[in-house]
Amino acid sequence: MVYLMDLERSIASGKIHYWKANKQGYMTNIQQAGLYSPEIAEQIVNSDYDKRTVMIDEAVVKKIRSDFCTTLLKKSIEDNYEALKKMGDE
Repeated sequence: MVYLMDLERSIASGKIHYWKANKQGYMTNIQQAGLYSPEIAEQIVNSDYDKRTVMIDEAVVKKIRSDFCTTLLKKSIEDNYEALKKMGDE
């Protein structure tokens, strides 16, 4: 499965705009974005007159989100460790 991203709206706003399911508009929240079969998505992308729609594989999005969450968790643990260490030094 793939997501469809609208480049025009994404670049203009600075936020990624995904297509909703069934071509029912756009969404910036990935959890509410539509998932399309690669075949349907390819048809949509190929029929986009301005070529401003791109496919993004669901696995790629999941990997990026996982990496981001891991980075945030690591940073939180490091910050908490430093805070506890400072408390112990006082």
